Amino acid sequence: MKLNQKFRNWHRDFSYFYAGLLMAFSISGIALNHRQSWDPRDYVYETTDVKIDLPKDRDAISEEFFKNWLKENNINLELRGTAYRRGGYNLYFGNAYAFINPFTGEGEIERFRTRPILGPMVDLHKSDSDIWVWYSDIFAISVLLICITGLIITRGKHSFKNRGWKLALLGVIIPSTIWFFL
Repeated sequence: MKLNQKFRNWHRDFSYFYAGLLMAFSISGIALNHRQSWDPRDYVYETTDVKIDLPKDRDAISEEFFKNWLKENNINLELRGTAYRRGGYNLYFGNAYAFINPFTGEGEIERFRTRPILGPMVDLHKSDSDIWVWYSDIFAISVLLICITGLIITRGKHSFKNRGWKLALLGVIIPSTIWFFL
């Protein structure tokens, strides 16, 4: 079998095998690019307004203080952590989040769920399991093979040597220029 035919077969087979993962990464990558506008992983399904009588002594406002407040108000959420950020108290729960204004004690609890299909796709980008890291590395090497074989399998006037190098060069120059100005 000719070398060019082997490259065509590799290009085709790797492309077929990884088509689903390539699409999932592409879709979730687009969603993550716009995460400043919306949360691609989760959506809020319920918002509850709350009012907390905060003590004047800031040192008395602790994680224990918020746990007691939740219990006294029959709010069945397990507090996983607190932080004072962005000008207020942030309370973190399993599938909920709260922001409390430190001056008024007013705030809201947002309960959220993972978006079907898109949420797990987004998780692929953030996974750090050993198995997934290895699979992702193999995937990355395969994508390189898809790219390399794609560059060399075309012959004639549309080959890499005659035309493809110009497009490949543009494909490097454009993102490099954008990156330079960021």
